Amino acid sequence: MQNDDWNKYELVKKETKGVVEIKHLATNEVTHKKFRQKVPGGYCSKLIEPITEVILAEIQGDSSKAKLKKILLYQPDDSVELKDSGIFSFEHKFRWENEKFVWKKRAFSKDLECKMVQSGDEPNMCIALYQPKNKNVGTVNIMSDNMNRLNIQDRRGLEYVLLMSILSFLDKSDDDSISKDKNEFILGEESKGELKEEPKKVEDQERKKKEKEKKKHKKQNEKIVKELVEEDRSQKVNQEKKDEELTKKIVEEQKSSIGTTGTTGNYTRKTPNSFSSSSPSSYPPPSSDSNRKQKLAKHKPKEYTGEYGW
Repeated sequence: MQNDDWNKYELVKKETKGVVEIKHLATNEVTHKKFRQKVPGGYCSKLIEPITEVILAEIQGDSSKAKLKKILLYQPDDSVELKDSGIFSFEHKFRWENEKFVWKKRAFSKDLECKMVQSGDEPNMCIALYQPKNKNVGTVNIMSDNMNRLNIQDRRGLEYVLLMSILSFLDKSDDDSISKDKNEFILGEESKGELKEEPKKVEDQERKKKEKEKKKHKKQNEKIVKELVEEDRSQKVNQEKKDEELTKKIVEEQKSSIGTTGTTGNYTRKTPNSFSSSSPSSYPPPSSDSNRKQKLAKHKPKEYTGEYGW
């Protein structure tokens, strides 16, 4: 036999209005959360997964006291109508996979129980029980053994319907306990204009966010371009220095080469006070006749007198 605590939950109302945490009693883990949404001229509560915040189910109606509400399930999508069929007593009905279910109060108790309506003389089968502890805490027990006896394929979906039903009953109880003008979830026609502007505010916020991100990217791009320019300039300066040093080195090598050639060869430049004979092969190549005459005329002295008797 499966332990009843395995599908037993504790419902805890939080300080934030409209928020209820659903804890698994066996693990003390928050498995679901309920958020009540503000809807102009209507009622809506959502059941979400607490970590991913994925919407699992929601219930909608004209108000929390409406005779007919719709429970919407997601992944896979489905819908269930929850109908207030009680005239002088608490009674709510719904259908799931062609089976009829009804919520009723236990005699002389505040406990709520949901039973599957069976045909013939067979007694109705209890599948869920809600027991309030105080105004902020209550427990829900999903009857595991009885659920297993049902000819139901989607038991998880049925469990969401049961939870959403109980949560809507709690919302109705909260609305009954306070006056309409103090209930922040009951919005009149005058609030529609404000709520219509909410998407516009959200759109403006998104637009400002995009502009801010655009400016941020622009600054980052400008910074990157500046760094690239500085890097290119630095590389250019370094290359110019290297080219200048290389040019200087080449010039020095050429000067050194010229000086070496002028002093180590067989040819020695003549001076007025010195003369050395060298083999004809050591002289530079002869120039043209006209150039030769010009040079001779230029260097010819006026008088040939000197130590050599010219």
